[in-house]
Amino acid sequence: MRGRAGPDIAVVGGGPAGLTAATIAAQAGASVVVLDRFDWPGGMLGLQTQPLQGPGRGFSGATGLEIAGVLASDVRKAGAEVRSGVNVTAVAQHPKTSPTRLTWSVQFAGSDSPITAQAVVLATGSTEPLPRFDGSDLNGVMRAGDAQAALNIEGRRVGDRIVVVGSDNSGLLIAQNLLDAGAEVLAIVDESPQVEGRELNAAPLRDRGVEMLTSTRVVRAIGHDRFERVRVRSLAEEDGGRSRELGADALLFALRRFPDATLADSAGCPALDIDVLGGPTPVHDGGMATTKSGLFVCGDAAGVESGAVALETGRVAGLSAAVYLGFRHPLGHTVANQARGRLGFLRRGRRGGHRRTGIQALHREHRDFVR
Repeated sequence: MRGRAGPDIAVVGGGPAGLTAATIAAQAGASVVVLDRFDWPGGMLGLQTQPLQGPGRGFSGATGLEIAGVLASDVRKAGAEVRSGVNVTAVAQHPKTSPTRLTWSVQFAGSDSPITAQAVVLATGSTEPLPRFDGSDLNGVMRAGDAQAALNIEGRRVGDRIVVVGSDNSGLLIAQNLLDAGAEVLAIVDESPQVEGRELNAAPLRDRGVEMLTSTRVVRAIGHDRFERVRVRSLAEEDGGRSRELGADALLFALRRFPDATLADSAGCPALDIDVLGGPTPVHDGGMATTKSGLFVCGDAAGVESGAVALETGRVAGLSAAVYLGFRHPLGHTVANQARGRLGFLRRGRRGGHRRTGIQALHREHRDFVR
């Protein structure tokens, strides 16, 4: 099937990384289209209704929804096109590519013809797992992100009495979101011996009576036509494997996310399994370039970190894609230097050091691959 004429750069994913990459590339003079499967801007960031913490523009006190609105405004002002509700199924080297003119075919679900782009930025984000266990297929057992989308996009609450599995910041913020919407959150369950998220996110939940069940494992979801209660077991030695059941009508999993590398894999990009970055991560260099010429990656698709990191890797990827095609951003050196400086700041400390080690391994693999 012939692809119709397309932009200089196609950005797949309209989260914070994708919108930022598109803005920078468009400011450099490239024609850019953002292709996003969601019907709202900002990806998962656009579902956050609580004030967020952290450095970076808008990340201190603004909600994710507000930040997403600013990013969407920026990308429109820069002249990039945004197509929502578009499901990209594959990216591949265009069959008519010549040795001197490498182009990419971006393919869609349904009857839409593919488009051709000179470069592609993959900002596909991360994937939220849903484990398999006895009763996990019951109606009412779901990913926490799906419940958040139902609430903040559709205005629909998935349950009245809720148990959340996963105590990182994502799980804690979603629990707060549900409480604010009138649901009763009975407990946060986590196999870790301590709450994984920030205390400033956990404390308000404790104050509102949410039980923090750390060192605790979900063993079974129980119900007839739909979920009715969950059986959990303590992993603490002093409890001797004691089990208990919690009656609820929704069981939400907010577990550790992993990079969505499906499209990178379809394009033939190698990956390294970097645990601290969430698992198999596409190999890329410091400019967010993959091992395939003209294909870049950023945000959680390049390793699961924070929303603030996603913004900065998006800036680097957008600038790199534009430079690859011969465009010059008027503030290119400043953008690059500031982004790398902020990334260094965001990756400070013990946990940040582990992430830096993982990223360095990806960069070494990239050098060895392209050498």
